[in-house]
Amino acid sequence: MSGLRITDMEDAIGNTPMVRLSRVGGVGERVSAEIVGKLEYMNPGASIKDRVAKHILAQLDSKGVPRDALLIVAGPGNLAISLAMLQRRIMCLVPERTSADRVRLLKAAGVSDIVRTLDGALPGSPEHPVEIGRRIATHRPGAVYVDEELGDWDLEQCYAELAAEILEQTDGQIDALVLGVDTGNAATHLSRALRAQRPSLQVVGVEPSNSAIGEQNIANPLARRWLCEDIGRAYAPRALGAGSIDMWIQVSDNIAYSMARRLIQGGIFAGPSAGASVAAARMYAMSASLQPGQRIVVIIGDTARNYGDTLLSDDWMLAHDLLDSRMLDDLQRKQLGQYRAASIEDLQLPAAVTVSELDSMGAAISLMAENDFSQVPVTGPGRRLVGYLTLSAAQTLLDNGAATRGMPVKQFMLRFAGRATRTPGAGGAHAVHSTSARKQYWLITPETPLSELARFFETHSVAFVTDASRKFCLGITTKQDLITFLARRNTLQF
Repeated sequence: MSGLRITDMEDAIGNTPMVRLSRVGGVGERVSAEIVGKLEYMNPGASIKDRVAKHILAQLDSKGVPRDALLIVAGPGNLAISLAMLQRRIMCLVPERTSADRVRLLKAAGVSDIVRTLDGALPGSPEHPVEIGRRIATHRPGAVYVDEELGDWDLEQCYAELAAEILEQTDGQIDALVLGVDTGNAATHLSRALRAQRPSLQVVGVEPSNSAIGEQNIANPLARRWLCEDIGRAYAPRALGAGSIDMWIQVSDNIAYSMARRLIQGGIFAGPSAGASVAAARMYAMSASLQPGQRIVVIIGDTARNYGDTLLSDDWMLAHDLLDSRMLDDLQRKQLGQYRAASIEDLQLPAAVTVSELDSMGAAISLMAENDFSQVPVTGPGRRLVGYLTLSAAQTLLDNGAATRGMPVKQFMLRFAGRATRTPGAGGAHAVHSTSARKQYWLITPETPLSELARFFETHSVAFVTDASRKFCLGITTKQDLITFLARRNTLQF
């Protein structure tokens, strides 16, 4: 711990860990060589672009560009995130395929102007980010257009530092480098720096299926779209140096996303481009017949946390057919097979005990304490379910003087909103304090499948079971009831 000191953000960039990947499920199977990953997503801004941003800003400072100058940044989004992290004013140009999570992060970081650009636009066309960025810059006095693809920035030292880390961490024992290619800067400068020490090093460039970088300077306007972000182009970028790549491997979206999921399961929280690179490392190791004692280093470029709506969403992965057969079987068994068409009725829940909204807080607290309840349903006129009260909230309100034991429950209960149309996979109810804006109510009945209830518990802690008209509360259930049910069936999977 003696080496750790309080530092500025830019000084925290770099010195990322390198870890063995061969033990991650599906990575080391039938591969003799050791596969290790350089975890660039563990930079403060969660991507390798932190290094690039640091060096670009140093060059801007040396040119006397004011720190408050507007930077018009083109790219998938990680470079803009890194520049925003380093407190620069940003306008961002991102492709249509850029994830919504990344865009939300940019907005939260203060990037108010975000322009979506066409996927696969060719150089020189009006739709290409370079042309759009330059047009915008002409109308913004003092603005600076920032685009790695043009090769306008001296990034030799940036990647020399990364190469030095790799050589130190591997004791110079590296036989192959595998990395995804987008702008070409990393492939060009990193391969050059590493080969200066390891002339026999093989460099494998990774791109999505349908990308055209490996075609070497042949623009392909017919290149089809792909989903994997941060790698691939419809043409070879200008910054990619000749001879930088010894072998090109194209990886399908299905393989890239499935491998990214396997990495996550193995504790490597990396994005789809890393999944593509690790899968390519396996392909290379088998095709080149690497032997025990040889080592492949894979650049793990960014974090899975940028892909909450895509990579981390089971529904999205299923809709886009991105799970391999083993993962698909596991997911289907988890979502459906383990419950085998059971419904809430099969949980054999005890009848619900309720309080009236006119009952006192003291009476409600006593009822919950006597029955060891953590919450109790609240009914209104005609014993219709209108909300619920939690024991912890009630006790806190009494302790801080916001409520007294004699005050009615209706002043402090969490009140349900109005009924809504049921949607697939939905079930249960949201509730909010009666003085707050109301959230949507979702219906749960004894006929609700347990598979839907399990999905409900992914975001909620308790569900109130009612009749179809939502008039009467029939029971209360939590995730613990599902766990108990599965244990009874001897298929505990959660």
